[in-house]
Amino acid sequence: MSTTPTRRRLSPAERDAQIAEAAVAVARAEGLAAVTLRGVAAAIGVAPSLVAHYRPAMEDLVGDTFRTVASTEVAEVARIVREGADPVGRLATLLACIADPARDDVAALWADAWSLGRTNAALATAAREVMDDWQALATGVVRDGVRAGVMRTDDPDAVGRLLFALVDATNGYALVDYLDRPVREGLVRTTIARAVGLDDAALSAATPPTAGA
Repeated sequence: MSTTPTRRRLSPAERDAQIAEAAVAVARAEGLAAVTLRGVAAAIGVAPSLVAHYRPAMEDLVGDTFRTVASTEVAEVARIVREGADPVGRLATLLACIADPARDDVAALWADAWSLGRTNAALATAAREVMDDWQALATGVVRDGVRAGVMRTDDPDAVGRLLFALVDATNGYALVDYLDRPVREGLVRTTIARAVGLDDAALSAATPPTAGA
């Protein structure tokens, strides 16, 4: 006689990790607004009350979810960038990584974070903290270029801020199909090249590995 296997009861730590992983999957597929009690519960096949038991503050879960995705991306890009042999190559690689179409889903989550963060303090905090990490990465590359005599700027921090102001603006353009991808990428690349005294072509050659590779 056949029997139905008994499902193993998850420990609290395992259930919490399952909820966190499901929230990330929902966010990547549907955006941060879809990270709700019902949305996460449906993703793992449990009652919303169970999710609420482990994560009673959904604002915190949304913030944690964004931080997980965005911080993972920064760490991945930083690893790729630091493999570059010289500052100009590292800056080119950074721009290429940011423009990689395989990262468009995370770019969309950034747009969600800027919007939803107006009313979600946990999400706003996560966005600021991860943006600081991006700024530190870009500024470090530019500062190395200035020290090596291959870039010129009196304010590497300002270049980092300019870079991500442009990235966020052009990511917003992409959401409504304003300008095509080459024009958007060219706007970022040309502006940053001029900001550090480089020719546009110097930042055009990098082809980083696909996201997650």
